[in-house]
Amino acid sequence: MAVKTFTAGSMQAAVAKVKESIGDDAIILSTRRIPVGVNNPYGRDIFEVDAEKPPAGNTDSLFSEAVAVAKGGVDSRSARDITEEGPSPEGWAAVQSELAALKELMLLSQQAEEERQILRNPETQSIFTTLLRAGVSDSRARQVVARAEERLASRAGDGEVPADSIGREVLSQLVGQVKVADPFGLSGRAQEGRQVATFVGPTGSGKTTTIAKLAAELFLKQGRKVGLISVDSYRIGAIDQLKTYASIMGIPFVPAFSREDLVSALSKLERCEVILVDTAGQSHLDTARMEELKTILGSGVPLSVHLVVSAVTGRLDAREVVQRFSVLRPETLVFTKVDETRRAASIFDTMAEARLPLSLITNGQRVPEDLVVADRKSVLGLVLSNPSQETDMEQ
Repeated sequence: MAVKTFTAGSMQAAVAKVKESIGDDAIILSTRRIPVGVNNPYGRDIFEVDAEKPPAGNTDSLFSEAVAVAKGGVDSRSARDITEEGPSPEGWAAVQSELAALKELMLLSQQAEEERQILRNPETQSIFTTLLRAGVSDSRARQVVARAEERLASRAGDGEVPADSIGREVLSQLVGQVKVADPFGLSGRAQEGRQVATFVGPTGSGKTTTIAKLAAELFLKQGRKVGLISVDSYRIGAIDQLKTYASIMGIPFVPAFSREDLVSALSKLERCEVILVDTAGQSHLDTARMEELKTILGSGVPLSVHLVVSAVTGRLDAREVVQRFSVLRPETLVFTKVDETRRAASIFDTMAEARLPLSLITNGQRVPEDLVVADRKSVLGLVLSNPSQETDMEQ
């Protein structure tokens, strides 16, 4: 068989080229990293993979062979050269880089093997696809489906597992990962004493509207004394919007533009049972603005921080939002704009990244109707929000 060499900027990308050109049953013969130098004029390290088609009748997959290659390490000539030359810093760096690439290859092979096992069963394949379409990440979907199959297999012994049982077990596994909180007592007993809650998050995440919905729920439906504060000194429109909401409901509103203003505003609203604080939306990449907000909120008055994340935010961006806003030490997540996407189940990955409970969900513009207290049932509804998915998961 003819051996082909595939070159890319990472080992994973090189293997992807192998799959695209030869197929999943390709045999990987060797892998190597080529550092910048005479043989590599590209200005950065590149990775090469030698592969060929399997002999007739060979059904071993690419990824089984990849594991064997990874366990074997670098080719023997390179290893011998390193031994003879001694462990120079450059040599060790090359070895470490090669090992990192091989680990990446092994991880890729493991993931592919898990996915292959899932795809063998049409029912689990359908469920796996449903999770991906709903917004669950590939890795989490594989993990959940695999665990569900293992759990059902342990119950059933050698017997065949009913298809609907697999779907229900997958949902059970997902919901089991959900943590929820009700800091505002919307579904139970209200917190005693004055409560000051601050909402933070990126621009356009829906903080101001969420505060208006929560204020209406607390004041109009529960009869609690509510006050509003805005520390958004960047958008006059946001201040006017919250002021308008407060005027319509007949509750007090105080703007604040500094740490001292916030202390004064809290003093003016001392008779309120719940004070909701709106903050300026900002890029999670703006470190200076983040520090400014941290300073303003450091008023010395006990307050809780709630991170607002939009459902339409991409998974990678949501992860970075969680990481950047962690300096403000949020206590819960608020998930907004669920009605604007069919991939709202990405919240499972966001919650796992943040390690925070989910407190509120918003699913529309109506005040206060489109505010949902987070519980496991409502979170499960995110997965089933697309009608076409219901038949896959709950038939």
